[in-house]
Amino acid sequence: MSAATDRSDLDPTYERLLMLWTSGVRDYHTMLSDYLTAHSIFVAVIGLIVSRGLLPLSFTVLIALLCAFGVLMCLQMAIVLGRLSGQNALWEWRLRGIEQSPGWDRQKLIMSLYQLHESRQPIQDPLNEPPVFLPSWAFRQHRQWWAHRAVSFPWFFGLVYGMFFVWAATQLIRLIAGGSP
Repeated sequence: MSAATDRSDLDPTYERLLMLWTSGVRDYHTMLSDYLTAHSIFVAVIGLIVSRGLLPLSFTVLIALLCAFGVLMCLQMAIVLGRLSGQNALWEWRLRGIEQSPGWDRQKLIMSLYQLHESRQPIQDPLNEPPVFLPSWAFRQHRQWWAHRAVSFPWFFGLVYGMFFVWAATQLIRLIAGGSP
């Protein structure tokens, strides 16, 4: 097979994978934003109810149910964001493979991004001004802190729901036992 044939096979595949990758990144951030909004609303409602002071049995049961649904939503968040993250990593891996193939003579955008994110190496392009693009502090810290949000946010909200659930359970036990809340 000639290099021209290899190139003609790679171009449409690369374009499709690039479209899948960019839409996957967009979908990941959209889902993350939606889950954070939903969790914030759940926690705000629970906090508002708890701040009322002495609660009747029905409100305490409502808090326990909201906490149970919140924990289920945390599990769903971890699964969905983990799946999207893995899928995006696969598309990125395939794109890097195409860019490293011998028949590829176009810009290596994904390899440059990988170089910044993973190996934290500067990108050199003598035709650009400045000719060297250095990775910023944000590039260096991204994988260390922010990239783990698919795991850390569900754990955080799960702990918040867990604390409210323990509070609701102790209140329910006191109410059922006939004591004061």
